[in-house]
Amino acid sequence: MELYIHYTTLPEGKELGDVVEELNQVLEDGGAVCGGEKGRIDLELEDERHNPKYAQIAVKAYLQQVGFAKDTKVEFGCMEIGLYE
Repeated sequence: MELYIHYTTLPEGKELGDVVEELNQVLEDGGAVCGGEKGRIDLELEDERHNPKYAQIAVKAYLQQVGFAKDTKVEFGCMEIGLYE
């Protein structure tokens, strides 16, 4: 399963490489960052051994904790959800 993070700016003091490394740590064995493009980070969630809902919650909590902007959206299953909704 894929999850996309749509963002306009990175949190203050963070580089994209930092965010990718930290997301991979948050996901551990539950998934990994697999690419992206300007304004989007693509994640592949493990769905055979782990419930992807837990990975979604962990990713959303991480994004809020590091201070992503309020207009950041998380897309999962063709549905976009605001980061702070």
